[in-house]
Amino acid sequence: MNRTLFELGTEYEKSAAVVKGRIERKRAELKKLDNMICSNEAYELKRELRQLYAEYRETREIAEYLKTYYEPCEGKREIFSYK
Repeated sequence: MNRTLFELGTEYEKSAAVVKGRIERKRAELKKLDNMICSNEAYELKRELRQLYAEYRETREIAEYLKTYYEPCEGKREIFSYK
């Protein structure tokens, strides 16, 4: 099945929404541990959250890149531009 870049970008957006849901669940778990903020479990949740945030940002950036690939832009196109 052939898809357009826009359709592929839309799929990436859906994936980002799934990751965001996972982030919200992990944050809720971490909030329940507020009195044990220095525990191993809290440390693991924070580590997982850092990874999920990175995955979410990357997925959103790829989605935006794909959805706007054929739109005119100024200068050089870069998928990840952290400015």
